Amino acid sequence: MTTTTQRPLAPPRQEAASTPAPPRSYPLGWLRGLAAVCVVTFHAYQHNRSGPDLAWPWSGDAHQLMRGTELFVDMFFVLSGFVLWLPLARSALQGDTGRPGWVLLFRRMARLAPLYFVVVLVVWAWTNPTFPGHWQDLVLHLTFTQVYSDHFIFWTDGPAWSLAVEFHFYLLMALTVPLVHAAVRRTTRRGSRIAVTLVFPALLVAVGMTYLLWMTVWHPASPTDWSTLFSPASRAADFGIGTGLAVLTASGVRLGRPLRVLAVAAGLTALVWLVFHRPSSLTEEWWHPAYALAIAVALCSIVLHDGPWPRWLQARALTWVGGLGYGIYLIHEPVMRVLGDIGLLPSAQPGAVFVVTAVLVLVPTTLLAWLSSRTVERAGERLTATIDRGGRPRDYYAHLSQEETSA
Repeated sequence: MTTTTQRPLAPPRQEAASTPAPPRSYPLGWLRGLAAVCVVTFHAYQHNRSGPDLAWPWSGDAHQLMRGTELFVDMFFVLSGFVLWLPLARSALQGDTGRPGWVLLFRRMARLAPLYFVVVLVVWAWTNPTFPGHWQDLVLHLTFTQVYSDHFIFWTDGPAWSLAVEFHFYLLMALTVPLVHAAVRRTTRRGSRIAVTLVFPALLVAVGMTYLLWMTVWHPASPTDWSTLFSPASRAADFGIGTGLAVLTASGVRLGRPLRVLAVAAGLTALVWLVFHRPSSLTEEWWHPAYALAIAVALCSIVLHDGPWPRWLQARALTWVGGLGYGIYLIHEPVMRVLGDIGLLPSAQPGAVFVVTAVLVLVPTTLLAWLSSRTVERAGERLTATIDRGGRPRDYYAHLSQEETSA
């Protein structure tokens, strides 16, 4: 009998270790909640201006600290620019030109517009009980154009001005997407694609800085030129810095632990310096892009890193507050007005009484924001499920067609 010797099986070939895919999202949601609470606190502080000259409750460094909470509005613009431009930059660097610009606009507006419109309509109807009311104010707010009116910009819901400004950037970004896609199709080199995705951030920063020069040097604005001081162009640099950070993240730049610590320390130190050295003059308008840049530097410690992140960044309480941030920001001023009208807020006075005002406003505001997140905002989010990534209507009955085919 012939025996055959079997050769031992070769060990399976070890695949080369692949680089883990970058995370689809970063633990940044809590920042929106923090920002919203700080904005509520500042508006409570503002509500407590008293005396014939409307003196602020505090003075000196304490007053500078409270004025510095305005940086959180700049943070909103940075975060929005980052979140919206990041997926586009990632796709462009891979040569993918699938998602149309209108899909980006549709998804963002489905998330934000329902609550915005509900708040505007309810507050306007409440404050205009007789027909026709200030119909110009309603039209401007419903079309996101109140930022072009010195008279109506802060009517109905004051904080809504920043949503109107953001809408301009959403629309501009949607119009830019086809241009980015066309340029990406003509390039094969990664460096060229990175350059393509940087054009939009660079243009926004250039427009914003040029506008600030015009507004502060070439044609100085009056302190009551609200449509000039709060125009979309005045915050273009903020949004541009956020989109630029998105390109940096998408391009694969990653920082080791020492550099991440240095980034957050440098960013926060710069913010503290800016807060306490902010002038009370037109020059302070330059503080907005400075705030945005310092915020972006600090955020590098999170977004130029693929995790894991410290557990506290993903704590359930922070995530919950972050999810309510948009509602808190948009709803708190009408709540403050109602509570003030019915006499439930402390009378305006110097000192720390504004903290009581902030708490009294935050409690019902948070409850209403939670209800909104379960109803109005959730209904808006469901609209995004009606289309797929390419903008095609989603087929909810595809499984039935498959069953019929297999039958």
